[in-house]
Amino acid sequence: MWHPFKWLERKALYVPERSFRGTPDHVGLEYDDVFPVAADGVKLHGWHMPGSSDVVWLILHGNGGNIGVRLDQYKAIHHRYGASIVAVDYRGYGRSDGEPSEEGFYADALAAYWLAAELHPGKRVVVFGRSMGGPVAAQLASIVDPAALVLEASISSLQAVMRERASWIRFTPFPMIIRAKFETTKYVANSSTPTLIFHGDSDQAVSIQNAERIFRAAAEPKQLEIIEEGDHDGLDLVDTDRYHSVLSEFLTAHDAL
Repeated sequence: MWHPFKWLERKALYVPERSFRGTPDHVGLEYDDVFPVAADGVKLHGWHMPGSSDVVWLILHGNGGNIGVRLDQYKAIHHRYGASIVAVDYRGYGRSDGEPSEEGFYADALAAYWLAAELHPGKRVVVFGRSMGGPVAAQLASIVDPAALVLEASISSLQAVMRERASWIRFTPFPMIIRAKFETTKYVANSSTPTLIFHGDSDQAVSIQNAERIFRAAAEPKQLEIIEEGDHDGLDLVDTDRYHSVLSEFLTAHDAL
């Protein structure tokens, strides 16, 4: 559908970085560059970090930065769980072609998922989404069959976040300009994938109410874990032992470790 304000929506929602702050070898991980192609022909770029276990993680980042922002997370997942990792930039981010859009993000995540499955046939896939990557991960989990879905600091929907930040927006043409929805609640309600939700009680960017809405909407099995004094970024760094204890117990319970 034609969108006369698409350029403005892109400006408002997406904050891509083209250059990387580092690469996996900076944290001691071997990796290969991978180039999945989305269904609409957009060529993407990502990293594949091989592991020793029977599980592969697909990491979907938020609306800012690129796959180079949380190298420390890749290291922790690889070292603690022995998992392989696939991290792919959305269109318009890093070395990926194209321009960002909601539907484009969904197509990119699906292409990344099939790449992970191709690289690791028969292995269980854990889909992880952070912030605006949460609805992208949830949408993916609603159409494929991953072993587990992990959401961290995820928005419940774009409209909900906009209303929380500026209630006056409903009296402006802004909702007509921003047509993206990113409805995590809708997707988790239509998925039977075991879902673990992490959120910080001090998140100033995406309120804790977003996690509560996602949890209420999600089908069983599901778990909500609130990290005390956790802000929007790096919840795994606030109380590392607790975070990974919860994560490992959840993954073990659902045969995804």
